Amino acid sequence: MMQTVPCTGLMAIAATLVCACTPSGTDSPTASARTAAGHPSSVPLAGTSTGPTHAYTDPAWGFQIDVPARWTIRHDFPHDYFANGAWKAFAPLDSSGSPVLALVVPGSDHVTDAELRIGASKSAQDVRDCMDPPQNVRADSMDSVTINGTRFTRFDAGDAAMSHHLNVRSYRGVHDGACYAIDLLVYGVDPRVYDPPATPPFTDAQAFARMQAVVETFRFQRLSSAATTAR
Repeated sequence: MMQTVPCTGLMAIAATLVCACTPSGTDSPTASARTAAGHPSSVPLAGTSTGPTHAYTDPAWGFQIDVPARWTIRHDFPHDYFANGAWKAFAPLDSSGSPVLALVVPGSDHVTDAELRIGASKSAQDVRDCMDPPQNVRADSMDSVTINGTRFTRFDAGDAAMSHHLNVRSYRGVHDGACYAIDLLVYGVDPRVYDPPATPPFTDAQAFARMQAVVETFRFQRLSSAATTAR
């Protein structure tokens, strides 16, 4: 059953599965806990940034998000083995959205990279299909959540082959006639392929915890037209 789950902490990843929690400014605080068989569980705050943040404002798309100190800001999505440069993770070939913002977790390197990507599209087809998950969505991961007043569909997905892996926690929402895609990506190679074996800059759990804390600050500068009409 789809429901809004408020966020009271940061979530971990079991094995290669991504996890997250959801913010809510009005709901009562409850923890979201699931079994280790592909579902999130709580983790300590290891690896979480503690420095000051600044609010990034995108005037074209009308959103704000708090960027922690030392995080790299980009406006392009680089290609990788699985993480292509499309405006959203697993975008179909006929999709026509635009990359808007990428926030790179400090320490990301050639072994493991972690970044939060925000893309958007006003294409009628992209808006119509906005909430549809990709074919490789992970079973039982879909949920409906609210981030600072905006409803999103959330799901987990990923891919792996030839020592490469990609884990994604995705949020999809429609606001004022546009589809917004927020993707938390951790991707890279198995450190054991190096001689000697490489040391990743962070664990997947630490990377997702840090990015999830940033996602919870995402907000639109104005209410959607539908919300304004309802009021």
